[in-house]
Amino acid sequence: MNAGTRAAKGMSCTAAALGLLFLAATAAQLPAGQRDTAARETFRLFWPVGMRLFTNAAEREFVVAYHQAGGGAFVPITRTAGDRDHLGGLDRAGYADLVRLLATVDQVPDAHWQDCAAAEVSGCAAAIAAAPRMALNSHFKPGTPCGPAVFTVERPSRAVPVRHVVRIAVVDLRCAPR
Repeated sequence: MNAGTRAAKGMSCTAAALGLLFLAATAAQLPAGQRDTAARETFRLFWPVGMRLFTNAAEREFVVAYHQAGGGAFVPITRTAGDRDHLGGLDRAGYADLVRLLATVDQVPDAHWQDCAAAEVSGCAAAIAAAPRMALNSHFKPGTPCGPAVFTVERPSRAVPVRHVVRIAVVDLRCAPR
């Protein structure tokens, strides 16, 4: 058997295995019937990922950072990983921004967060003005504005495709020495 024939057999075997895995993964995502539930649950032990990993489920919360610019404007510091600035999720810079955001937010004590129910961060202007400020070291990439910032915890709504602010923390970001 020559090398070309062996390569073709190996490729077809690999394609068949990947095809079967694809079919099993697709079947695991379909609505469950009574007959195939046991097989589906067994497959989920090996492949626990479902579509919920890729969607913004209504019970999840997201932390968003805003720079508090002059005139009461709030400019987002962070963008979602699927933002077009991150090539729709293909550029991994969005994940690095998320790590930087969470490293900065982890410095905020639980007692510093204030409740605020609003459709967007500007709806929390009164709560932001009254909230205590805390100085934090910024872990964001160079070029990110320092100074007054607002961290919000936002939750998607089942009724509309936008997130709503549920909590805020007002901080003064100090630019980290580079």
